[in-house]
Amino acid sequence: MKNRSKAYIRHQRERIIRKKWTILKDVWLQESEDMPVRGRLSKGKIHCSCRMCRYEQYHSIPKAKHKAKLKAMEQEIDDYVYFLFYFILILFVSFL
Repeated sequence: MKNRSKAYIRHQRERIIRKKWTILKDVWLQESEDMPVRGRLSKGKIHCSCRMCRYEQYHSIPKAKHKAKLKAMEQEIDDYVYFLFYFILILFVSFL
């Protein structure tokens, strides 16, 4: 696990609270009096299946780990194709 600074953790917590606050206020149309304490929003799940909550899923944006796996697989394929091309080239030259 990576070491994270307290500033990074605070930033991520505030980002999540802001996102959930916006969902409660704009999507679920809750009034300011009915809103929970801001600190409690960093704990539980407040989401639905709307476009705002599922932005990445709705627009088919792949996650970073899937992008990295795909890039590694493409690199392996490129290396293999290069190896085959080089091997066939050596065989062809040796027959001449």
